Amino acid sequence: MLTQTVTMNNAIGNGGRWADPTIQNPANIATACHFATVYWLFLDEFSRVHSQDEVVTVGNAQLAVGKMIAYGARKMRPAQGALALTAGSVLIFVHNNTAEHSCVAIGPQTLGGYNQMGWYSAGGANHGYSTHPTSQLIWASPTQVRRVQAQGTFDLYEVPESTAKAVIRGLVQR
Repeated sequence: MLTQTVTMNNAIGNGGRWADPTIQNPANIATACHFATVYWLFLDEFSRVHSQDEVVTVGNAQLAVGKMIAYGARKMRPAQGALALTAGSVLIFVHNNTAEHSCVAIGPQTLGGYNQMGWYSAGGANHGYSTHPTSQLIWASPTQVRRVQAQGTFDLYEVPESTAKAVIRGLVQR
């Protein structure tokens, strides 16, 4: 299950960078939010860490996560309390049809991800892993019940775990 994969593998790479340990002179890839989301989905789907060649095959992590948006459900501010999600789903912050941030619901009201500084009302790690309750989401104005405010205004999409993994599987097997 993706929630266990994230919580058991939340330290990706070294010093904010990932490199394929199986090859000589590997490329150092920044461990940004989308890279981490794709890393965890791949690890959970294939039961192993991807190789550098597979990273290249999947392509730009932001574009890979962006392909998931079409399969997501747009979320809205709950009438009361914190936003409830399905554990294992991928949450994508979208602006102008572009995935600007992604993370994983590691519990019904808890998000885990990389580079989450500035996306929530409290804390967050820059170039590292952090968790946040959904109560820390900052919703936009009362008239914009389907938008959150962070480093701009964003639509929130929740993509089911199985669908997110199918997107990654399709990118690897193309």
